[in-house]
Amino acid sequence: FSGIAGDAFSRIRSFADDLIGTAIPAAAQKFSAIYDNLRSDNPEDWSNAVHSCRRVLQDLADQLFPATDIPKVRTGNGKRIEIKLGPDNYINRLVCYAEEHASSERTEEIVGSQLRYLGDRLDALFQAAQKGSHSVISTREEADRYVVYTYMLVADFLKIKAAEATA
Repeated sequence: FSGIAGDAFSRIRSFADDLIGTAIPAAAQKFSAIYDNLRSDNPEDWSNAVHSCRRVLQDLADQLFPATDIPKVRTGNGKRIEIKLGPDNYINRLVCYAEEHASSERTEEIVGSQLRYLGDRLDALFQAAQKGSHSVISTREEADRYVVYTYMLVADFLKIKAAEATA
């Protein structure tokens, strides 16, 4: 089974690596730093790698759906909901991008769901670190997962962008 996962990830990596450097150059530099942090035996470096993942998603949002002070308004069940799209609302901006640009509703749902999960977790880790927690990331494997999830999301968004450009 590891061969199957490795082959699939290699195809995704080949596609994503070609686009990350040109689409979001700041993220390419951050992924390099993330890699260096994951090679370390120091748990503090693993936490730094995960915090960099948050910044990669922020860079991606800035590139695909720039921040605005004008919220997106949705209505449903007789309620009016304002979705903030400011600089700190990178998850909302990426979800809006997926909703507006995904080629299918299923792609939008999958990417949006994964993004909300990862974004919420990264934000929780960031907030814990801001409050002085020093044991946020306890294992390299945990950091590895967040890095892979982030990388896969970036690849998904770049695929949406590439499909739109060729349509």
